[in-house]
Amino acid sequence: MRSLGKIDHIHIRVSDSARATDWYSRVLGLAPDARYRHMQEGPHGVVMMANPSSTVRLAISQEDGAGAISGAIAFVVSGQDFLEWIDQLAGERVLNSEGQTIARDSVRDHGFFCSLSFVDPFGNPFEIVSYDHTWLSGKLKLAKRTPA
Repeated sequence: MRSLGKIDHIHIRVSDSARATDWYSRVLGLAPDARYRHMQEGPHGVVMMANPSSTVRLAISQEDGAGAISGAIAFVVSGQDFLEWIDQLAGERVLNSEGQTIARDSVRDHGFFCSLSFVDPFGNPFEIVSYDHTWLSGKLKLAKRTPA
């Protein structure tokens, strides 16, 4: 059976990302991680905040009505496990937040990592992430980077 690695990051949805970034920096000692800078663009951009050792990461995104939306927990796995998780979730007919069954074309390419988002039967969001991007690019024939 496939196993999950560790928690990679937790999504936090806020109504004011600038205020949240300041608060998480000042109060929790987290700072924006420059490796994820490209994800800050767009209407729902994500600011990845991390502690100095990058063992704690929060993905901060601005959303209207943020208090009513729970954030996703992201697990990190190897590239091979990532492929096996896609097949496992597809076989169980697990859905993404748009109600579509997970498949290999559900993978998002973020340039240096890949992610797969899905929900449990109650609508709670989860994500599986792999940083084996180069290896996965060959296996999945990733075409282009997907914005956050």
